[in-house]
Amino acid sequence: MKKSAAFAFAAASIFALVAAGCGPSATDREGGDDDVTGGPDGGNTMMPPYTGPVGTLEGTVWAPGNAPGQVPAGHEIPVAGALVYLTTTQPPPIPQEVYCDKCANPPGAKYVLANEKGVFKMEGILPGTYWVAIQKGQFRFDQRIEVPANQTVAMTSAQTTLPSEQDPANGKWIPRIALASGNYDKMQDIFGKMGLGTVNASGTFTSGSQGMKFDVYKNGGAIDSTGAMTFANLVSDLTKMRQYHIIFVPCASDMNTSSLQMDTVRANIKEYVKQGGKFYVTDWSAEWEDTVFPEYIQFDGSTVDTAPGAAPSAFGDGDGIDSYESYHAKAENLTLNKWMMGQTGPTLTATGGLFGGVGPGPVAAFNADDFVVEGNWDRIVATPRQQIGTDQDNLPVYSEAHAFVVGDWGEDTGARNHPLTVTFEPAGCGRVLYSTYHTAESTHVGLLPQERVLLYLIMEIGVCKTGPVID
Repeated sequence: MKKSAAFAFAAASIFALVAAGCGPSATDREGGDDDVTGGPDGGNTMMPPYTGPVGTLEGTVWAPGNAPGQVPAGHEIPVAGALVYLTTTQPPPIPQEVYCDKCANPPGAKYVLANEKGVFKMEGILPGTYWVAIQKGQFRFDQRIEVPANQTVAMTSAQTTLPSEQDPANGKWIPRIALASGNYDKMQDIFGKMGLGTVNASGTFTSGSQGMKFDVYKNGGAIDSTGAMTFANLVSDLTKMRQYHIIFVPCASDMNTSSLQMDTVRANIKEYVKQGGKFYVTDWSAEWEDTVFPEYIQFDGSTVDTAPGAAPSAFGDGDGIDSYESYHAKAENLTLNKWMMGQTGPTLTATGGLFGGVGPGPVAAFNADDFVVEGNWDRIVATPRQQIGTDQDNLPVYSEAHAFVVGDWGEDTGARNHPLTVTFEPAGCGRVLYSTYHTAESTHVGLLPQERVLLYLIMEIGVCKTGPVID
């Protein structure tokens, strides 16, 4: 056992409309087409313009399982950059397999984006009955709504909370998720706190296979698995991988890593991401990122391979250094920072406790510029820019890892700008995320700052693709 008992993409891509793979353009964020305001029939150009009184729609978008009434007062979690749009016809289904979601204007729809605190307001709506869709990534809630003339309709939290279950008959959509159940990172606890399963009074995941809204593949962890299949079984089968929008690979100790010696497995992961899949890896599972995309993240030490083109026998196991805590972490991404700042929940302090001097702190308002992150097990030393191809004008297209969270390496007076959580977009349409720390290091009630980062990124990683898709 390797561990003792003591032991980021373009910021503009913050929204997505998944309607046959379409979303609003990154260059048009303020309203969309005016067809909906032209009449409830979708905008008949043969009719004279409507000049009567119009209505307004407003509300706050809440994260699954974390809306008012679902958590203690003051602990609610909004959804930054959520898309809210009106149409006169029912929105198309979300594809139930990996797909390329290229950002584009939604035809025949009026839309707005919620701000960093989840608040939205849509004005100038012709009175009538519409479909309203509220969406972030592959989380979407479709419903009918009446907008009267000269009135502001304030949507309730029951109407604006993203769903925790897949129920298309009632307009509820969630991403298809595969979890490689690891030894150490209790990512399933966070899924449970989002309503994708259940947790007990101590905050520990308790759902059996019948209660989970995601599939589990054995990778050293103890929770129930899908058909007793291992993670090696999943990555050996591209067709099966394509059934999932997001694949999570939390920290594990050398489980199934021998499969990475196989050219077909590495090719499957790369092709999955190329087709639009989202691949999320944490700390000692680093080899699952590094052996497939070695050029994007350079690690400290020889436990992972950082040389593109290295022979499979040279691949490390991703098991990095001894644990360290980041005493001064910061939400580097601007939208994440504004979203996180001032939220209330359990915190960590830099005194006492089991993990390198970190212990439970008070329930308090978060400071997104300075918070403690526990359970780091690798170090990122560089994120070099890579040319991934050329665009239609034969100009070079580059990609590099974008830092969502930065911090120190356990040195209270040391540098505080080391990347801790990063995302990058290789060639194709998908996205890769890597975190140096356990997302859920310990069991507790509520969500720590680093766990809220995961909740944010579960939705953020699924948003539409901006820029050219490079084959």
